[in-house]
Amino acid sequence: TAPATAPTTAPSTPPTTPPTTPPTTPHVSVTAVPVDTLYYISARARDEGRDVARLADALEYGLVIAARPANRDPRDGRVAFTVVDSIRLDREGFVTALRGRADAMPASQSFAVMYTHGYGTSLHESWEHTNSSRLRAHSEQPWVVFSWPSIGSGVAMPEEGALVTAAYRRDSANAVASRAAYAEALGAVHDAVGGSRTMLVAHSLGGQLVGETLARDAALRRRLVDDPLRAVAFVSPDIDAARFGDALVPTLRSLAQRVLLYASSDDRVLAMSQWMNDSERAGRIVDAPRGPTVRNGLESIDMTDAEYADSRFVHIFGTRHALRRKSGALFDLVHIVGARMDAECRATLGTAERLPSGAWKLTGGPVPPAGAASLCGAAKAHPAVAVQN
Repeated sequence: TAPATAPTTAPSTPPTTPPTTPPTTPHVSVTAVPVDTLYYISARARDEGRDVARLADALEYGLVIAARPANRDPRDGRVAFTVVDSIRLDREGFVTALRGRADAMPASQSFAVMYTHGYGTSLHESWEHTNSSRLRAHSEQPWVVFSWPSIGSGVAMPEEGALVTAAYRRDSANAVASRAAYAEALGAVHDAVGGSRTMLVAHSLGGQLVGETLARDAALRRRLVDDPLRAVAFVSPDIDAARFGDALVPTLRSLAQRVLLYASSDDRVLAMSQWMNDSERAGRIVDAPRGPTVRNGLESIDMTDAEYADSRFVHIFGTRHALRRKSGALFDLVHIVGARMDAECRATLGTAERLPSGAWKLTGGPVPPAGAASLCGAAKAHPAVAVQN
């Protein structure tokens, strides 16, 4: 929950978004309605105040203050997202604001979630999706979204007849170009709350950006070896499965207390990506009985059957890919992983069962209330890890 007056080092400015997604209500005092505060770091350039799919010369730091919906976790449909105000900060102001917000949490819940979105997501959409995920997770922690210059609209002019793949290829290239910006952004979050209070969540194509940056950026790796992250979670990662399991996972073990993979067998976006890339994707389970990729030091979770907030129409015809609808996985991320509960807490709560491979499979039951993990006893910083295939 945001304070009545959000900390800032710069004057309040109205949100600058594409004309297709402007706020639909006039400016409202943040003291007039219950609000939530979202933190963002954007690597997207702006043209006349509008964010565009081009890498900026410098990162933009800020806060978005949104009205809190009455129903924070509808079982289907979208979570209401109404921007009340937005504030741009310099780096120092952002670090101070984020640190103050995390420090205000009880010690057992004091951590920040840094989320990186996937393909076809504009700046405003990244705010909305992050806000929805945080609310659906019943998370009181501060969430920071890193917005890289995805094309946003999900379309691009085809080249040489590549109608289906043009937008995807352009976003892939933009993700590669954003690695230095991501390292800089993670450095700011690390400065604010430290590694042990930072949980990274990378979704879809954002998993390529996060994984490759952590694997390749020498200065960032030295910093994280000295002060490892609380967790790095790849949710539906659009990454070549072999590279993920055999190259990325081993390089990430020393950088985080937990490295996690959330995958499913019914993800239609990753099925398309597999066809386009002619390779299995880490976030898509090909052999359903066997489950997801399993490696030493990797905590693998099959989320195929976990609660997913959608209508019957979306269930039948939708992509089954959006993080903001994955209620079961979001509970696991925040209240098991983020709270540093042992992996076996899932069995205690009945939210998952262990597969013969060593991976976990989330059940299809209702998501427990946020405080349910307290039944598991004291949190543990070093959970059991799965054995290697």
